[in-house]
Amino acid sequence: MDNKDRDSIIGDVPATGQLDGTVAVAGEVTPTDWSVMPVVKGSEDSVVMELWRLLKQEPALIVSAGYVLLSLLGLWSSYFFYLRFNLSILDYLQISDFLVAGLRDPMYAGILAGGIFLAVVLGWPDTLRRRNPARVEALRARHWGWRILFSKSPLTSWDTSGMRPLTGLTIAVVFFMAIGAAQYSMKKAEDIRDNGAGASVTVHLNGDAAPLKEQARLLGSSSAFVFLWWPQQRRAEALPISAIKRLQSVVLPAKPVAAPPVSASRTKTAAE
Repeated sequence: MDNKDRDSIIGDVPATGQLDGTVAVAGEVTPTDWSVMPVVKGSEDSVVMELWRLLKQEPALIVSAGYVLLSLLGLWSSYFFYLRFNLSILDYLQISDFLVAGLRDPMYAGILAGGIFLAVVLGWPDTLRRRNPARVEALRARHWGWRILFSKSPLTSWDTSGMRPLTGLTIAVVFFMAIGAAQYSMKKAEDIRDNGAGASVTVHLNGDAAPLKEQARLLGSSSAFVFLWWPQQRRAEALPISAIKRLQSVVLPAKPVAAPPVSASRTKTAAE
């Protein structure tokens, strides 16, 4: 066989997966793409990409969309928080309260970051499979563990859901945010209700000469109401702001001042 025939045969050889993390294509070596970013190719017609194109055309909408998202997350969390005190919080809120509901607790930003991180990590096997199909097939042929990791299951692939990768990732983030915010709010409420957590306040009502004897736990406030929890009575109450003369936090006990250390020489002199 001459060199011309050998080159002709080599040129017809398809791409093959290599076990060292590369793919050989007609004499070329393509490195494995280990990026964790979700695959955009194949998601051009997804709802997420359409929204992203709109936000890129109007950058000011990014701030507005983020603000609306935080507001919805705050309303969702507030509902579950006050539900633990048998208060229907939506009956006490006004339009202005909807706009600032998500700005009352910085934990919401942490929940958003955690949701994105979790969704990206869980979707990484599917991302690797789409970016490096030959490499993944070579790994699947080596060990059963790789076959499980890169299998098309609901936890490792969006194919079984019928959704685009970006759409599936976005839905996973939203789902995690909703569950995480609800769990966080209910745990915070239970700590106040059952474990004595929260800020203690003394309530002084309009028309009263002295503040109320019992101390309350401050749950929160809206533009028209202050929400309190009375530990001794085991009940929550929504007081109109116009009925409150003053809310005073409980005075914290001062930390004891440590006595200055006495040197050994001074102690020996005093003893003599």
